[in-house]
Amino acid sequence: MRWAVVLSIVLGGCAGMTPDECRTANWYEVGERDGLYFTASPRFELISKGCPLPDARAAERDYLEGWAAGYSEAGRRTHKPG
Repeated sequence: MRWAVVLSIVLGGCAGMTPDECRTANWYEVGERDGLYFTASPRFELISKGCPLPDARAAERDYLEGWAAGYSEAGRRTHKPG
């Protein structure tokens, strides 16, 4: 069931976001969630396509920092010692 919820969030992408949500999204958290649960590579361009971002470079930077943190954490969870 949990994966069904996660999958619905992923497949929604920016299509599930209103223009206001795109502008005010915490892009670090979006990236972190992607890296932790969904993708083996960042997908900022796919998610943000059509989003009216006031500062796309800053949003992309925040997304990539979050994605790296989430992806790293996913690796730690997958490769637990012992």
